Amino acid sequence: MPRTQQEKRATLTTVGLTGAGLLGVLLAFIQTVLTLSHLESAGKNAVLIGADNELGYPSSAFGMALFVIAAAIGVALLARAELPAGWWTALVVLFSIGVVFEIWTAYLAFTWLLLAQLLVMGLALAIAIVRMPRVEAPVVLGISLVVFSVIGFFAAFRLTVDKVGTFIDPATVPSCNFSLLVQCGVNLKSWQGSLFGFPNPLLGVGGWIAPLMVGIMILAGIRFARWFWIALNAGIVGALVLIVWLIYQSIFVLGTLCPWCMVTWAVVIPSFWLVTLYNLKSGTVPLPPRLRDAAAAAYTFVPLITLVSYLVIAVIAQLRLDVISHL
Repeated sequence: MPRTQQEKRATLTTVGLTGAGLLGVLLAFIQTVLTLSHLESAGKNAVLIGADNELGYPSSAFGMALFVIAAAIGVALLARAELPAGWWTALVVLFSIGVVFEIWTAYLAFTWLLLAQLLVMGLALAIAIVRMPRVEAPVVLGISLVVFSVIGFFAAFRLTVDKVGTFIDPATVPSCNFSLLVQCGVNLKSWQGSLFGFPNPLLGVGGWIAPLMVGIMILAGIRFARWFWIALNAGIVGALVLIVWLIYQSIFVLGTLCPWCMVTWAVVIPSFWLVTLYNLKSGTVPLPPRLRDAAAAAYTFVPLITLVSYLVIAVIAQLRLDVISHL
C-alpha cells in the first residue's frame, strides 16, 4: 500500500477515534446528569436501577472515563504523537471491556442513550483493531484472556457480594433473583454452591486473576516455557470440568438458571477452546502434522465452536426446564 494511502487511512481513523471519544463523552455525561437529576428530584424515594444499582453509582460515569481516554488518544495523534504497538493492543483490550460493559448496562436497563454509547464504544474498538499493528505474539489469545477474566472476575465478585448479603441477613433476596427459574438464591444456598466448604464464587475471585495476568503478559510479548502452557491448560480444563458439573447440577438437580453463574459458564467455555486449540496448533502438545493442522483450522473457528457449545446448553436447558414458557 502506497505511503499516501497509509497516511490517509491513519488520518481518517484518528479523526474517527477523536470524534467517537468526544461524542461518547457527551452521551455519557448527559446520561450521568439525567441519572443524578432523577435521584435528586426523587428525594427519599430515590432508587438506582439497572447497572447503577449493581455498582452503587451512575454506570455511565465509567463509560465516560473510557471515552475520555479515546478522545485524549485521538487528540494526541492529531498532534502527531506516535503510539507504540503496545498502546493499540491495550486500547483494544480496554474498549473490548467497554463494549461488554455497555452491553451489560443496556441489558439491565435499556435506554436509547445507552444504546448510542454502545455503538460509539464499538466504533472506538473497531478503530483500535484497525490501527493495531500485526505482531507475532498470540494477540487474539491475550486479548481474549484479559476480557474473559475481567468478566469472570466481576461475575464471581457479584455472586460473592450476594452470598455475603445472605450471611448478614438470611432473608435477603439476592440481586440476581428474577424469577423462580432465573435466580441465584437457590444455587448460593445449596451444598453445590459451596462444593469445597466455602462459597464457589471465591474460586472465581481468585482464579480469574491468573489468566488475566497471563493475558497481560502475552500482550507484553513475554514468552513462556512449554510446561507453563501445559499448566495453564490444565487449570482451564479443571475450570471447565467444574462448570460442566455445575451446569448439570443447576439444570437437572436445582432446576434454576443462575444469571451470574451463566456469565461464568459463558467465559470459561471460550477460554478453554482458545487455550487448548492454541496449545495443540503451536506444538505445545506433540501431535501428528495432520492433527496439528486440524487444530490450527479449528482455532480460527473458536467463535463458532463457542456458539455451538452455548446452543447445546440452551437446548438441554429448554428440554429440561422449558425456559421459553417462563420468559
